[in-house]
Amino acid sequence: MAAKADVQKFFKAYEKVYNDAIAGNFDIDDFGEMYSSGFVSVTPAGVMVGENGQQLKDIMKKGFEAYRAMGSKKMICREVSVTPIDHDHCVAKVQWSGEYERKDKSPVTIDFEVDYLV
Repeated sequence: MAAKADVQKFFKAYEKVYNDAIAGNFDIDDFGEMYSSGFVSVTPAGVMVGENGQQLKDIMKKGFEAYRAMGSKKMICREVSVTPIDHDHCVAKVQWSGEYERKDKSPVTIDFEVDYLV
């Protein structure tokens, strides 16, 4: 079974890689290593599936360019809760705090949550 401590440790590592990417100091291969061979992305724009490889790298590069353009400065993993699915899988509900800079340079923090299939 996916242990809560292991899932929390994973998301703290993900937080670091994510923040390195926002700062522009990252190796895109670090992200690929954190994903399984296939991925599912669900956003307000729709659902997309793909394979871990160049497609995922291209999506991640574009995503971080967009995050930087909107003023993203840092993501903080506040809390992780785990709902087991089976012996090897769970849904991790992650509470994030995003620190952003508005166009007028004033800071803003936005709290949100994301569910991940782990």
